[in-house]
Amino acid sequence: MTSSPAADVRLVPAPTDGVWRLGKTPDPLSYDILAAPDESSTAGNAWSASTYGTLYCASQQDGCFAEALAPFRVHPDMRELVDHDWHEPFFVGPGKMVRDWSAKHTLLRLEPAKDSRFLDVDDAHTLKALTVLLAPQLAELGVTQAELTRDHIQGFHRRLTRAIARWAHTQRTAQGTPRIHGIAYKSRFGMRQCWAVFDNTTVDRLESTYVFPESEPLRTVAQEYGLQMF
Repeated sequence: MTSSPAADVRLVPAPTDGVWRLGKTPDPLSYDILAAPDESSTAGNAWSASTYGTLYCASQQDGCFAEALAPFRVHPDMRELVDHDWHEPFFVGPGKMVRDWSAKHTLLRLEPAKDSRFLDVDDAHTLKALTVLLAPQLAELGVTQAELTRDHIQGFHRRLTRAIARWAHTQRTAQGTPRIHGIAYKSRFGMRQCWAVFDNTTVDRLESTYVFPESEPLRTVAQEYGLQMF
């Protein structure tokens, strides 16, 4: 563990009005923890680890839906090719969602502790600093470029993003308390602002709400993805 992160690493607070979390009912505040064998695989979420929990959030509700609905998308070029495979009983066709999906999820507005700070991995100076800090590991992690870029962060380099998250989680202040409490990153889906909140900080629940199929943020993302709810 180190007492402080490199000077050029940018740390940012969460939004003053909190962040949104889309969680599965009945435990929407369940932290994501990887199974140990998945640490070095492409399975699971980008900023998770097997040794601590991570809570995935977004600045706005549509950011939550953009992340959650991504698996339902079918690329337009593939839709005609796969369409016939769904013409069987009990199968949902491509680009369609059952309405009870919304009933299985809850939206929460959360406030991380006021002193929480998040590693901004979209910042150019942060990426340069991480290139130096992780240099001994980069070849092993499959990074061949001289410097880390946003393409690495927004791609599927799970071993790399998890290495960054683990590094961030180990950072300590001079008093020995956690210095970094999560990752601030842009979603691959519309560049929406997202937050991976580590379990080394507290979060207060400010409000919770049901997810209605008619909600504007949900409908906006569904339309963006070409999804139809029935």
